[in-house]
Amino acid sequence: MRLLILLLALLGGFVLVGMTIAPGQPALRDWYVEYACPYLDKLSADICAPVRRAASGSARANSGAMRL
Repeated sequence: MRLLILLLALLGGFVLVGMTIAPGQPALRDWYVEYACPYLDKLSADICAPVRRAASGSARANSGAMRL
């Protein structure tokens, strides 16, 4: 029973980091998009939505800066 609770807590923490912290950290955001989101999308597509929005926003900002 303790092991099950520990595993659920770790999964919950992993999801919360992906939704709250990862969008603001470029290296962590890239890792989540590449490795974690394919698995988290099987649970819910809403989990990785903030990370993908932040990744697409930073890609647009970087492409605009390159034109200057």
